[in-house]
Amino acid sequence: MATIEIDNEIRKTLVQGRPPCGLPPFIDKLPADAQKKLQEIWQNYKQGERCYNEHGLTRELLDSLPKEVRKAVFKNRPLPPPLMKAPQDVQEQFRAIFADRSIPYEEKPKKIHELAQKVLKGDTLKEFNDFHNKMEEYKKNIEEQAQRLSPEAKQAYDKLKDLRKQKHQIMQNLSEAARDELYDLWKEKRDSFPRPR
Repeated sequence: MATIEIDNEIRKTLVQGRPPCGLPPFIDKLPADAQKKLQEIWQNYKQGERCYNEHGLTRELLDSLPKEVRKAVFKNRPLPPPLMKAPQDVQEQFRAIFADRSIPYEEKPKKIHELAQKVLKGDTLKEFNDFHNKMEEYKKNIEEQAQRLSPEAKQAYDKLKDLRKQKHQIMQNLSEAARDELYDLWKEKRDSFPRPR
C-alpha cells in the first residue's frame, strides 16, 4: 500500500478534528487579559507532546468570553496557513468563498484553488499549491482506503460521510441566531455533563 507523506499538523487537524497544539493563531484578536491567560496555559508546552489539557483550558477560556467578543474573534473563518500570508484584501476574497452559502461545500476547494491561481504570487502561491497538493493526495489516499473496506464497513462509511454533509448543509442554512442557540445548547450539554470527581 502506498503511503502519502503529509504534514503532521494537517493530519492531526483533519483526522482528529482538533486544532494543532500551541498558541492559537487568533491570539492577537483577543482582549489583553485573555491573551495573557492563553500564554500562561501554553507556556510549558513542548512541541511533540500531547496537549489535551492545554486544549481543554483554552476551550474553557474561550467559552468564558462574552458572546460578542467570541463573535468578533471568530467572525472570519480560519484560512489554510498559506493564505494567511496573503494581504488582508486577498484573504477577504477567500473568506467570501467560504461564506457563500450558494456554493456547495464540495465545490469550495476547487473555487479556492482557482482564485489562488489568479491572485496569489511567488512564494505564497507556491506554498498554497504545495498545501493544496498535499490535501488532494490525502483525500485520494483516504478514498482509496475506503474502497478497500469490507462491504459492511464501506456502507457505514458512506452513510456517515453523507450525514456529515447533511449536518453541514443544515448548519449553513440556519440563521446566525439559530446557530448561536445551538452553540449555547451544545456548550451547556458539554459543560453540565456529570463527571466523576
